[in-house]
Amino acid sequence: MDIRFKRLLMIIAVSISLPIVTIFIARLCLADVMSLFSHRDFFYLNWRVFPILSSLPFIIYMEVVFISGFFTKDHIAHPGITKYMTIMTFITFVLFFPSVLIGPALNIGLAFSSWHSCPVGGGFSGVYYVKHKSKCATLTSAVPWGDGK
Repeated sequence: MDIRFKRLLMIIAVSISLPIVTIFIARLCLADVMSLFSHRDFFYLNWRVFPILSSLPFIIYMEVVFISGFFTKDHIAHPGITKYMTIMTFITFVLFFPSVLIGPALNIGLAFSSWHSCPVGGGFSGVYYVKHKSKCATLTSAVPWGDGK
């Protein structure tokens, strides 16, 4: 198989799959973050949302790099776009590592606030926070801790 054909197939596969994954991740993560700022009686928080959202600029940049391969003769990304790879990698690291610390710190901060966490099954699931423990049963179908008031 010709190397140009292999490169073209790889560019097509990544250019189709990466936006689907990006849209899926962004919709789920943004819904969690928006529920945090919605000022309702409850919200859902999964601390993993913040590192995932901080990596979205790099994912979008990589999509642009792969799409630029369509417009070159040898199906290799344009050098004008790839020269910013180091800068984008640095920006991603600068955004990613503080967000890894912010997520668990937010969970710890909420433990000392007036919000109550509801029991949710699964080690990788997030936590519902409510103003009144009695709402836990309606959100998670689980009996709240303590007297439920």
